[in-house]
Amino acid sequence: MLRRRQAPAPPVERLDLRGGVMELRVEGLAPDRPLRVDTTGVMILFPLRTSVIEADVRGQTIPLDRTHWGLAPTRSRVRLRARTPGARVLLATAHPPLFDHVVELYRKVHLDGARYARWRAEPQLLPRTVWVDEIVQRYLFERQVCEGFENDATRFLEAEIVKEAYYLLRDRDEGADRASLVQRHSPTIDKALAHVEAHLFEPASIPALARVAGASESTLLRAFKRELGCTPSAYWRMRRLDEALVLLEAGHQTVAEIAAVVGYENASAFAHAFALRFGRAPSELLPR
Repeated sequence: MLRRRQAPAPPVERLDLRGGVMELRVEGLAPDRPLRVDTTGVMILFPLRTSVIEADVRGQTIPLDRTHWGLAPTRSRVRLRARTPGARVLLATAHPPLFDHVVELYRKVHLDGARYARWRAEPQLLPRTVWVDEIVQRYLFERQVCEGFENDATRFLEAEIVKEAYYLLRDRDEGADRASLVQRHSPTIDKALAHVEAHLFEPASIPALARVAGASESTLLRAFKRELGCTPSAYWRMRRLDEALVLLEAGHQTVAEIAAVVGYENASAFAHAFALRFGRAPSELLPR
């Protein structure tokens, strides 16, 4: 059973991994708590899961979401603001030796170091292609779960991220801008998802969701199954469990407290739903 609870404020800092060529952080953001970061190198700004974030860099606003990611130049002050509850962003800082390595590695396939240096001196918004999404998620997995720092896997992935940023910038500069392959949804689903995010911890009302989306309940159901592969109610439950994962990893609350926050009447029902989604008991995620 679900009951209404106020949305929690995620922790400001989620993860800080040291030891790799790239300096890597994952930050949890709350809509009412902007995060300010001073860059020491070129910073990759990559939103995780379904996060929607605005990054202000040198007077420019860079929208970070499921379709775009960004670059912030060296010696910039970045202000990050969450537009969805429980937003998380990966911040990876790349220094000149990594760029020099990539330029040398790919010089034979026309990677122009001078052009790249000029582009990365300004804030950049880039399409989130399937390949970029895959290599960034894999990189985070290697660093966080496999504890890989300066091994072959992380070195390859770091070079791939830097290389792919160059070719996305080159394509745009030459008028062949690649569309994001992490596709935007239909207007009906976009409206529905925005409503879900804004009312994530409130009782799920499908009739209200259909009204907001401007569709009948049957049309909304078909759109969800076609574009997301599930019903609106199932999606709403999955998103609550995603937020529960963030709270568990933060380690500031007990399993029972988190179960109540995300709308479950008892911890047992929450633990069962969580294990079905993530294959692990909630207690396994709490810091030891």
